Amino acid sequence: MGLFDFLFKWMKKKDHTKEATFKKNDSPEEIPTPSIKNEIHVPQEETITPIAGEADIPLMEETVVDKEETTAPLINEESNRFDLEMMEAFRRYYSNPQLDIDIEIKDDKGNILPAHQAHKELFSEWAGIQSKWDRMSLFYSFWDQSQFDKLEDWQVIERFVKDRYPKKALQYFNQNMSDKRDFTKEELVSLSKLHRVLLDNPTAKEYIEIAYHNNPEEDFVKVEYSTVLHIIGNHSEKELSHQLFHEVLDKKIERNDTESVFDCFKFSEGYTDSSIFAILYLMNTEADNDTWDHVAEEYYYCPVFRYEHAVQLAQTDNSLRALAKLTSLSQEFPWFRTALESTIGNIKSMRKQLNDPDFMEKELQEFQASLKNS
Repeated sequence: MGLFDFLFKWMKKKDHTKEATFKKNDSPEEIPTPSIKNEIHVPQEETITPIAGEADIPLMEETVVDKEETTAPLINEESNRFDLEMMEAFRRYYSNPQLDIDIEIKDDKGNILPAHQAHKELFSEWAGIQSKWDRMSLFYSFWDQSQFDKLEDWQVIERFVKDRYPKKALQYFNQNMSDKRDFTKEELVSLSKLHRVLLDNPTAKEYIEIAYHNNPEEDFVKVEYSTVLHIIGNHSEKELSHQLFHEVLDKKIERNDTESVFDCFKFSEGYTDSSIFAILYLMNTEADNDTWDHVAEEYYYCPVFRYEHAVQLAQTDNSLRALAKLTSLSQEFPWFRTALESTIGNIKSMRKQLNDPDFMEKELQEFQASLKNS
């Protein structure tokens, strides 16, 4: 079976026995989830499985691992991870996975210091952060101090979008780019991503259509164009989107630098940067939660991906993680009505199951206000 047939096989319908509430909105401007019924299934009337006597369980984005006794090997492992992530963050900051980095930090005696020793306060703060993208955000703020003015306009847009600050990206555009008549292909792609995150898919399509018309052979343009077409395109445009995407995916696979197809969506040379097609692959392969978590590190900035991840968690009896993910999603993207409605529904459901009428009262009021203003 070819990749095209494999990706777009019909979804196997699953028995839904859980009780998590997930809303479906038919407006493509608010829910950029692919709308072909046999390709993407979004459960509508799921509810969280009752969890007796666990009302005091803290909500967390990731599963907390019990801390082991500190040993030298563990300290060295953490220090090395900090050094590696700092360099990864630098490449991501510039939106360039191939960026050659050679940064030397020396002490007063001229000795070269590893990053974790040269930036002890930063290392200490980093060590207390569990989420991968919260750690990346810390590094982004660090690099802002010396690198922000060196970024090109499109890199600034990407920097804010990937760091979950799309409103800052839009503000930067209005202040620094709105008067431009001609945009580069990189700018057009970054602006398309920005408006997808803002759930303004028609505007995203306007930008990416220009980019594709002028640069039809550029792989990163193809990926974004295929992503937008899949979201709001007509039937023939969706067929084109699948064709274009797989042209790029095949190239990435032929590099032989990935262990699985899901690695093709991870930040690397020639990667296929599409949260929507990542969702399609995860759903159609019925990927397990570990695989979802693996890919989720790449698309934490995408509200639609995070919503679908919450659906997956609810379907696999991870009700608290699902609610935690919905909660953080609704807080970071308060314009995402479908997420707000689902979060409110799940809080109310949990109240009944836990017999606790005040469960998450503060958050409930916050989300109800956001829904009213959205």
